Amino acid sequence: MEHGLRQSQNQKMALSPQMREYLRLLHLPIAELRQAVEDALEMNPMLEEVVRPVEEAAPEAPPPETSEDAEEDRVPDDWAAKEPLVFTKNPSDLARRNAGETQNIKDFQETLITRPESLLDYLLWQIHFLEIDEKQKGIAEQIAGNIKHDGYLGASIEEIATAAKASPDEVLAVLQKIQLLDPPGIGARDLREALLLQLDRKYPEAALEKKIVCDHLDLMGKRDLKTLSKTLNTSEPEIKKAVERISRLEPKPGRSFYVEEAIAITPDATVAIKDGTEDGLEIEIHNEMIPEIRINAEYRGMMREKGVDAKTKEFLSTRLASGLEFLKALELRKSTLRAITEELVRAQPLFFTRGFAHLRPLRLKDIAERIGLHESTISRAIHGKYIKTPQGTIPYKSFFSQKLETADGEGESQKSIMERIRNLVEKEDPKKPLSDQALGEALKTEGIRIARRTVAKYRELLKILPTHMRRQR
Repeated sequence: MEHGLRQSQNQKMALSPQMREYLRLLHLPIAELRQAVEDALEMNPMLEEVVRPVEEAAPEAPPPETSEDAEEDRVPDDWAAKEPLVFTKNPSDLARRNAGETQNIKDFQETLITRPESLLDYLLWQIHFLEIDEKQKGIAEQIAGNIKHDGYLGASIEEIATAAKASPDEVLAVLQKIQLLDPPGIGARDLREALLLQLDRKYPEAALEKKIVCDHLDLMGKRDLKTLSKTLNTSEPEIKKAVERISRLEPKPGRSFYVEEAIAITPDATVAIKDGTEDGLEIEIHNEMIPEIRINAEYRGMMREKGVDAKTKEFLSTRLASGLEFLKALELRKSTLRAITEELVRAQPLFFTRGFAHLRPLRLKDIAERIGLHESTISRAIHGKYIKTPQGTIPYKSFFSQKLETADGEGESQKSIMERIRNLVEKEDPKKPLSDQALGEALKTEGIRIARRTVAKYRELLKILPTHMRRQR
């Protein structure tokens, strides 16, 4: 192998530290941005939070109690016109409490906090009252641990038997006891078993309902009462009554224990209709959660003092540079988000005033070209961010959708077409629901050319049942 020196030319993009900081902050939603600002304040002494003076002075503390006040054991008649009552003579300062006292208070507070009871907790509590031996109790706990949040058994009898070191027959015997617990249908292995367990509990004499569930669940799903009537040799009114009973059962026995945690969404911007107008829109970029920061004047002054050693000046100079980069990146993020929001308002004015049916086709490329940024920068800017609108608080990404051709050549957005399909289904005759072909024909009258397969795809995305399952006979 020959060694030597060679020269070559190539081009590559190198991001400056300020650009890297800008792209990092641009990617963060407002809640995470606040944390990033607080971290910067903690790590960089050259940055400080701007503390605005309080407009209203704090109320003066009430005068200390005298011995005469202490002897007064009744509330005066004109108490509301006087200073607020002080119920403790020596209020303790939390900051001065020792660690043990603080921990005791924290432990007490935690005892006041309750959490919703889970399905597993409820099952284990009931198992405690079953008349079973220790081995069966261990099997029961294995079964309970394998019951999914919807109430169905998530493991096979053989798998539980292996884990519990028992035979499949022993596991099956304990499972039958578990299935007698609440909620009805718990521990079922499929939908049929869940419905049968509930029928045994609620309608033990319902032979017709059990027959439908065991052998004709597919016909019931299609609500084909006529075929059910002929197959079971039973009158249609009786079949209808049985189907209604089954329909009132719970297909997911564990649903009552679902805990839906509320997700707190903080919008990064608000677009609202101006007061006194019907279609005038105004934009506000939210920064009230973000601490206002600036360069610390005292540390900056130290850099010009003669008595400060060179090492300290170098440290402060480095921190000043990174602090200025952070401030510029923060401001650039704000201006970028405002520019994107303004372009969205220009591109989608009817959406803000009339709703999703008026959402126009829009690509990231369209916005990028209008504000002179790259598509990847726009994608980074809208990631995880929400905007508050007259139609609700929605993700920025909801404004972007594919374009479908229309008769006038302008095009229609995928999301607006899906909204139109939803509206058509909501207004249809329940006894004669619209087929996918009929939905396509209805859209064609509005100038939207769309294939039946595409209608079916959008209907499934909207979680709308097919025609035969929507029909009410």
